[in-house]
Amino acid sequence: MSLLRRQSRLRLALFWSLFACAAAATATAVWILQASVRAGLEEEQRRVLTQETERALARVRDYAEAARRSTVAELGGFHADGLGRALRRWDEANTVVVGTFEWDAARGFLPASMLTAAGGTASELPALWETFAAWRREHPSAGQCDLAAAGPWRVAHLRTRDNPALPEAGLRYQAENLDVLAYAGRPVDPWAGWAARGDDPDAPWVIWYRAGPDAPVRGCLVDVQPLLAGLVTELPGTGLVAISLRPRGPGADAAGVAPLPGFPAMELVVAPGPVLSGRHARTQLSLLVVALLAGVFVLGAGWLAIYSRREAREAERKTTFVSQVSHELRTPLTSIRMFADMLAAPHLPEEKRQKFAGTISRESRRLGGLIERLLAFNALERGKPAGPLAPVDVAALAAETLDEIGAALAECGMRLERELPPDALLVTTDHDAVKQALINLLDNAAKYARDGGVVRVALRAQAARVILSVSDRGPGIPRAQRARVFEPFAQGGAGALTDQAAGLGLGLSIARGLLRRAGGDLVLAHGDSGAVFEIHLPITPPS
Repeated sequence: MSLLRRQSRLRLALFWSLFACAAAATATAVWILQASVRAGLEEEQRRVLTQETERALARVRDYAEAARRSTVAELGGFHADGLGRALRRWDEANTVVVGTFEWDAARGFLPASMLTAAGGTASELPALWETFAAWRREHPSAGQCDLAAAGPWRVAHLRTRDNPALPEAGLRYQAENLDVLAYAGRPVDPWAGWAARGDDPDAPWVIWYRAGPDAPVRGCLVDVQPLLAGLVTELPGTGLVAISLRPRGPGADAAGVAPLPGFPAMELVVAPGPVLSGRHARTQLSLLVVALLAGVFVLGAGWLAIYSRREAREAERKTTFVSQVSHELRTPLTSIRMFADMLAAPHLPEEKRQKFAGTISRESRRLGGLIERLLAFNALERGKPAGPLAPVDVAALAAETLDEIGAALAECGMRLERELPPDALLVTTDHDAVKQALINLLDNAAKYARDGGVVRVALRAQAARVILSVSDRGPGIPRAQRARVFEPFAQGGAGALTDQAAGLGLGLSIARGLLRRAGGDLVLAHGDSGAVFEIHLPITPPS
């Protein structure tokens, strides 16, 4: 391999190594950017969901607390005299209250219909009050109850006396009722509470009030559905998030999902809204565009490098072509001119005159052959259509060509072996194209395989095609050049076939091009020694 070609390959390998590193670095940078931005978006989304969830929970907590305290204020504000009638009138006038009652250990529920209206709920309420009463006896000075759950119930208790959250003015008759209770010598300890089931979103709240440990419990049932409907209007979406309520199920306490304060069987769902989702989608689209642009940049750079390399090779090939053509045309022209001048010399012996004339004739034929090859190659490059296709007897064509070129091969010291069938083998092809291809193969054998001394031509039918093979016993074709043997001007460096004989490197390219235009093909086959080329032609089907 020449120093120039070695340096060219080294520069090419260095370029592609740098390009591969640059492409890998670009892909890595884009991937890191995309991962970083995606992580930032996800973190921002979690932060927004957390903030909006906390704000919504605070609003729900205030809403539920206000509803419970206002109901407790109503219960505690009724006068003890005529309490039953007042509770019924309140029940009839209030659409949220779906039942009122009184209860004590001796009389049970009043009215008795409350047992039917409240269903299983009514049977569980005395146990809730007794649980609180037991805690109160153990903590007589406590102002806040720590009991929070009893079975499926979620419970809250609060003291109504001297409680800033329940002003005395809002409790109306509580002070008078407590005075009456104290005057009768009974203990005074006003507490209220509420309870809600955590396993049934349709179960009503139970809200109660009791002036003292042995005083009757007054209470009501509150329908939670109107409260939830009102709550939904209090929680409008901000655009960043979409807020909804649903019965509590698996997945509560996950990101964007939290138990609803005051409504233990419900949960709050905060999902990304159109603004947050749109921002996320736009960012993802921008990242996709960046990735696509980076990919286009890398692919474009690779394509440009390949195109530049191809253009450089094309320019090098054209330069080589001009140099080779100039050399190949100059050599016979120089010989013709020199021997023509010598023929013009006076008193030239007849023997030399004939010798010089023969040389001029031989160099003229060589020059004509070069020109014919150039014209054939130019016709192939311009896509000139093939000649007329007609049935051709390949056996007769091969015998005719071998008879014509046999003498020339013998002059080169080559022995011609032929294996042609006696019967005709008809193919539909271009007669001149097949003949020219066979001549080119035999000419190459004479140039490059002369030391082998033998060139063999064989014809056989195989399946639906005819194979005309030309093999020699020369040095063969190096493995590194087999892939480029049919390229025009494919002349290698040290050890290449074209280093051994003059030529343009067009013979095989022209032969394959002519055959393919005529419906056939030329292939390089594997042989034990030397080079083996095969001409493939389709057999003409019988009419």
